[in-house]
Amino acid sequence: SQGPIITPLNSNANLRNGGDKITKRQLGDTLILPFMDEFITTEKYPDIKIWIDKQAYVNRHFAVSPPSFGVATLDNLDPKGRPYQNLSGLTHNHCDSLTTRAINLKDYISLSTTIDYTLADSIYLSFFYQTQGLGDALDNSDSLVLKFKDKNGFWQTVWKTPGTALKPFKQILVGIKDEKYLFNGFQFRFINYSKSTGNMNQWHLDYIRMDADRNMFDTVIHDVAIIGTQSPLLWFENMPYDHFKANPVYHTAGGHKVFVKNNYYADKVNLDYTFQVRNMYNQLIFDYPSGSSGRNVPAAGEANELFNQLQLDTLSGKEPIIKINYKIAPQSDDFTAGNYSTLGPNNELTRTIRFKNYFAYDDGSAEGGYGLDYGSLPSGPGYAAIKFYSYKPDTLRGIKVFFNRSVTDVSNRPFYLMVWSRLSEPPANNTKNDVIARKVEIPSTLYADSINGFVDFVFDTAVVLPVGDFYIGWMQTSNYILNVGYDNNYKIGQTGGKNTNLFYNLNGYWESVNANISGAVMMRPIVGAAVPKNNGTSVNELSRNSDPISIYPNPSGSSQSLSISTDKAILSVRVFDLLGKLNLNIQSENINNIDISALTSGIYILEMSDEFGNLYRVKYIKN
Repeated sequence: SQGPIITPLNSNANLRNGGDKITKRQLGDTLILPFMDEFITTEKYPDIKIWIDKQAYVNRHFAVSPPSFGVATLDNLDPKGRPYQNLSGLTHNHCDSLTTRAINLKDYISLSTTIDYTLADSIYLSFFYQTQGLGDALDNSDSLVLKFKDKNGFWQTVWKTPGTALKPFKQILVGIKDEKYLFNGFQFRFINYSKSTGNMNQWHLDYIRMDADRNMFDTVIHDVAIIGTQSPLLWFENMPYDHFKANPVYHTAGGHKVFVKNNYYADKVNLDYTFQVRNMYNQLIFDYPSGSSGRNVPAAGEANELFNQLQLDTLSGKEPIIKINYKIAPQSDDFTAGNYSTLGPNNELTRTIRFKNYFAYDDGSAEGGYGLDYGSLPSGPGYAAIKFYSYKPDTLRGIKVFFNRSVTDVSNRPFYLMVWSRLSEPPANNTKNDVIARKVEIPSTLYADSINGFVDFVFDTAVVLPVGDFYIGWMQTSNYILNVGYDNNYKIGQTGGKNTNLFYNLNGYWESVNANISGAVMMRPIVGAAVPKNNGTSVNELSRNSDPISIYPNPSGSSQSLSISTDKAILSVRVFDLLGKLNLNIQSENINNIDISALTSGIYILEMSDEFGNLYRVKYIKN
């Protein structure tokens, strides 16, 4: 088989003192029971008032049908979105950790009296977990482990499970069965173990609770929660406001939904839905009042409420911001989270619409990677294209790209950024009619040093965009997976199905992607006013190699050595061919010359690092 493929991913109660509530936790406080987090008060990183590490990714995108809208995802990426080890898929390692702050399991206060905990207090920890979610299936060499810290400082494994393909969230209960855990400073920790595949092999955690007076059968949850909203609310997740104003009704989804879940298995629950829309100045634009709707959510079931089209044609400013606050008011069976003094209400969720200087189909969170699979075809030119529409005359200033760090490191693979003002969509297939508006060589893939970070490739001269279709994408000259981010949540036309805006060319003509590719590729055209020089990577500077380092002679001619010209102390040099194969790896105190006698004729990428850890890449030709 051949064509585009999707590669998988490798990116936050009652006391026992007479019923008082915890109203606020201070950073650094020792926690007391009851404990709860359902990851709805923060995004990206866990709440620092509860957890001590930042490795888990708190998000609203990766899980399938969670107990509430936020989850903590454990994968093989560090807090900045970088793989823990070199991508190979060979080694098996400790990856993310999610560790609580100290919890007091020594004693508690009841009516001003301090009482020691004993095993008879029956303290249990419960949590929900899910494998895969919207990512890739795990195998049984992957694992999720739960550890308890004892009073001697040792971490003891108390539960673990192997990886599987996608399954519904499952609740686990683990009891405190040994007095060595009954001390002021107890902690628990989740760890996932995985192969070195980066943004893959994901575990999702939610609804973590710990309290006394529980037992192994304490699985019943009386809670109705929001679990998500429709995405996007516009036809684009982000778009320039002046393009939106060209036809606000067309650009706004015909309706918008909030999705809810009844976590109680025995009774249906009646809900009242409300929502408000506010602008960037917190002024109320629209109010859908309480009492306007009432719906039943079945026991252990899900439901959604469809609201009419948003009216967003009264905004002001170049990049206005809209916040939509959804609320539900269950009429019964909705008190579990509150009894545990949850840090925030899962009956309320706010969505933000930001009008920016780019078009984005994606929501900014990558559930996979997108690339070209040559199949049995020989290496040669391959193209991927994404269709957009300019709703007014404008200028294309550059392209934002998210490169997914999974499976294989392609940081030394060159490619071309492409812009077409006309493309022969199938079934036309006459590429002679294609019009290339811009083709720029990118010597090396660039990874952003952040979770879900985009790299902005800024053109030195803008591309004129008349009203109508245009296309962005890339060209590569050999068989490898560029692995551009893939948003699996995207649904074209709000309903889903094959993404008809995606095309590829491996056989000399354009083809549509197959029906399984329904998500959005994370490439975004930047339009409008000129982009400040410090707000992106100039593609012209990339192609000229403007870094403060150069090599000579280049091409090398008959010379068997290269000299490095720089005021930096170069500590390592790695030489890659265009297939990404490492040909030379030199480590020294201060490298000034490189012996290239062992290299055959061809084109190479030299990757050099200085004493400060900065990387420099130079294209080199050996004749």
